[in-house]
Formats: sequence, C-alpha cells, structure tokens
Amino acid sequence: MTNSAAPLSGVRVADFSVHAAGPFAGMILASLGADVIKVESAARLDITRRPHAMYGKPPSSFEQVNGSKRSVTLNLKEPRALELAYDLVRISDVVLENFRPGVMDRLGLGYPQLREIKPDVIMVSLSSNGQTGPEARYAGYAPMFAALGGLGYLTGYPDGPPVELRHAMDHTGGMMAAFSAVAALCAHRNHQVGQRADVAVRDIATAFMGHALMDTAMNQRDAQRMGNRDDAMAPHGVFPCLGEDQWITITVANDTEWDALKQAMGNPAWAESDDYGDAFQRWQNQDALEARLSEWTAARDAFELTALLQDAGIAAFPSLSADQLMDDPHLAAREVFPLTTDPHRGQQRAVAPPWRFSETPTDPLRWTPELGQSNQEVFCGLLGMDETELRSLQDAQIVW
Repeated sequence: MTNSAAPLSGVRVADFSVHAAGPFAGMILASLGADVIKVESAARLDITRRPHAMYGKPPSSFEQVNGSKRSVTLNLKEPRALELAYDLVRISDVVLENFRPGVMDRLGLGYPQLREIKPDVIMVSLSSNGQTGPEARYAGYAPMFAALGGLGYLTGYPDGPPVELRHAMDHTGGMMAAFSAVAALCAHRNHQVGQRADVAVRDIATAFMGHALMDTAMNQRDAQRMGNRDDAMAPHGVFPCLGEDQWITITVANDTEWDALKQAMGNPAWAESDDYGDAFQRWQNQDALEARLSEWTAARDAFELTALLQDAGIAAFPSLSADQLMDDPHLAAREVFPLTTDPHRGQQRAVAPPWRFSETPTDPLRWTPELGQSNQEVFCGLLGMDETELRSLQDAQIVW
C-alpha cells in the first residue's frame, strides 16, 4: 500500500479513533508511510462522516484528517466483530484510540485485554484529561482542552474573556499522539517492549504555558491576556490594510528594525518623537504607536507592504484567508496543496503533511476511503478470510 522507502514503511496501525484529534494522528502516521487501517461502523458513524445539520452533506473535516488510510467496518457490539478486531491487532504494530477512558475497556479492547492478545502491542490513547486522575473520565472537546490547560486564559484581549482554541488543540493533540507512537516504535525496536502512551490534550495546553507558569513560580506574577501584543517587543500586532478585511502582521524586535521601519514609512515626523525613542518607550506607548502605524498600513496593499518591509529586514506577513492560501505562490512552490482523486468529484486539492524528506519520500497523499472500502483486501487479504464468510458477515451486519 505504501512506498517501501517511506520512513514508517512496514508499520501497521489499527486506528479506532474518531472525530478530529485521533484521526489526525492516524493521518500523520499514514503520511509517513504506515499502513493505517481505520476501523469504523455503519452502526455508529464517525461524527465527521455524518451529514451536516445545516448543509446536508458530510463536512470536509473528515477528508482533512483521514487521507491515505484504509477503511474497514466492524460492528464491535457483535462477538465475531470483536474477534476480527483482535485479529487485526495481532498483525498491527500500533493501536490508536481517542475515546473517553473506559470506553475501550467496555468494548473489550482495553490495554490489559490487548496485551493478552499481543504482549508487545503499542497502544496510543489520546484523551482530554488522560487515563489517570480524578477528572480522567470527564467529557471534553477541543475548546475545553485549552480552558482546562490554562492556555485559553492567556488568549484574547485584556478587556475581553478568554478565547478557547479549537482546531489548533485537536491537531496539536493529534501531532503529539503521532509523535508518541513513533517514540514507542523506537523503544520497541531498541528494547523489544510494547507499552501504552497516555496523551492528554489538557497536559499539552499546560505545557504550552511554561513561560507563564515559571513566571508565577519565580516572580509571583499572574500572566494576563495581551491580545496580539508582546511582553517586550513593540510594535507587535496585526494592522489593517487596503481592502475589505485585509491585514498585515508586523513585529519590531529592536532599535535597528525600528529605524528600518521608520525609513520604510518615509521617516514621518511623529516617529521621531521621544515617545518612541527606544524599545521601552515604544512598549509604554503602544496605543498611540499602533494608531499611527494603522493609519499608514490602511492605505496600502498587504502584499506590496509585505514585500517592502521584508526587503527592509522587518518581520511582516499578510494574514491570509483560506482562498488566499490556496493561491499563495510560496505554498504552491512547496506543493502544500497537491491534487488527489476524489472518487465522486474527480481531482481535488488536499493538504500535504508539513515536512519534506530528502532521502525517504512518501507516496502522494491519497483521498479518504469510502466506508468499508478496504473490507475485502484487509479481511480476505491480510486476515485470510474466505470471501463467502465475508459476505455472510456483511449480510449479518457484523462487518458493517
């Protein structure tokens, strides 16, 4: 199924995960060359396969996190389906799941149960709060992860409420789960051990707050929301540009960059004020500085302004929308949105993994599988089932 030169060629993953974070981990492993087999069921569709309440068709988020996988269907409430799940685990290196703690145990697929089947199994369990602790079984979705981890409290403007992050937390959780799977595979290679990797997205959010936590511990200061500002650099923010909802980010780190910005602006008289004479004064007078800078940027095109400032050595970029990203020449040169084939819509743009290997390239991204598309090749091919039995199990809604 995959390129034999790919980094994870030869690794097989039984992917029981649903929604966004867990499937994203599986897609990362598939993008690295692993054979990822997504276990699904028509009895309980992954929520991202279900028709959208408003639009009627399934949302695009399923395609975004399930590319390059295979799909099999097992109604895990049926004993025979559970036996087939065990068979799949036996021929897999990694089991991936992101249910609330206890769910896999009730299904008969908990880590202690799988260790009896395959003693060196690697199980990656991704959850909101982890597998242990008094809140382990609390329900959680992406906005809650940053809230519980403290990161949401630091996100937003000083005069507004915390801003709870969404896809960023799901996808960061997925990346950490994939990283943990690769680390566990290395440990298996070096020490011949299997193990469970317990990944909590709440812990990830807390880890991202390290600077704030250390400031509290060392200086007894409680970090506050700063919007787009920085605790040392100024200007540091997002400024309006010519056109509707067009913006540019600009950051000045030192006096040399400030002098370059002044020159790019044509050395206006206001910029020579003592209020902006050094980094501390600029930081102290950010309200007035941002107002002045906004007047200048608002009359200019974001892309032309980016080129001007970058030529002057100033960190500046447009704030790009999805359609602008699709047309971005730099991303096009890096083939970030490759063409792949959707069986229903033909050629479609997809999102490539964010890495490039010079010596071990992976196969092109494949479109997401139809529900149960790989039943025959997995059950009959990998597990050796007779095709007559497969049809019988499908009729009985066991492979379903």
